[in-house]
Amino acid sequence: MELHDHALKLIQMLKAQEASVKNAAFALSGGVDSSLLFQLLGMEKRPYIVGVENSQDLEIAMRYCNFINVSPERLVVTESEIDEFSGIVKKIDPKISFLDLGFETVLAILLARIREERLVTGQGADEIFYGYSKFKDGRAMDNRSSLEKLFKVTLPREERIANYFGKTLITPYLNASLVSNFASLSVAEHIRGNENKIILREAGKVCGLPEFIYNRSKKAAQYGSGVKRIQEKLFIKKW
Repeated sequence: MELHDHALKLIQMLKAQEASVKNAAFALSGGVDSSLLFQLLGMEKRPYIVGVENSQDLEIAMRYCNFINVSPERLVVTESEIDEFSGIVKKIDPKISFLDLGFETVLAILLARIREERLVTGQGADEIFYGYSKFKDGRAMDNRSSLEKLFKVTLPREERIANYFGKTLITPYLNASLVSNFASLSVAEHIRGNENKIILREAGKVCGLPEFIYNRSKKAAQYGSGVKRIQEKLFIKKW
């Protein structure tokens, strides 16, 4: 199947989940994963953006929202809030790694702040569509170990975090049929030269995402939001 056909199939499978996002909030980072979900499923919903002041995610996600004429909830977080929510995540999972603490803290802040009871996230896109740098530089030849960690460690932890705040997570990329269709494709069908997640990027281009979104390089939530930098300042010496 050609790249464009894969992209059309992905768009179709995401649109088929429209009923599942009813009355839900959307996490929006300005990356291709969350922006594609919002473009296809969330245009009548409320997007939430998390970051420290002047962080890359805040700036790019706001630029995207201006492009589509949508007003997001802009959640600017402080050092004390990052300290507080890092502690909550650590309490929920005492064995969490310092690396994982970053993106789970962003998630916890979102879950605490949204007014809706359900939150749509782009979780799973990097594992399914080969988004991590280890796939591009050859450190990982396939996505099997990444998917195993996702389903055995990350998702159960995130369900506990959501339960802590009385919320529910919705993860359209982890629809069973979608995972079956795309996670088993070869690396060559997901990475072309130095460009990864080519199916997602093509889908974004097809459905009208601006180029500064569908061609944006991978920036993990903990880094794009600026949260990781604060955590390093607060915790790295005692972790």
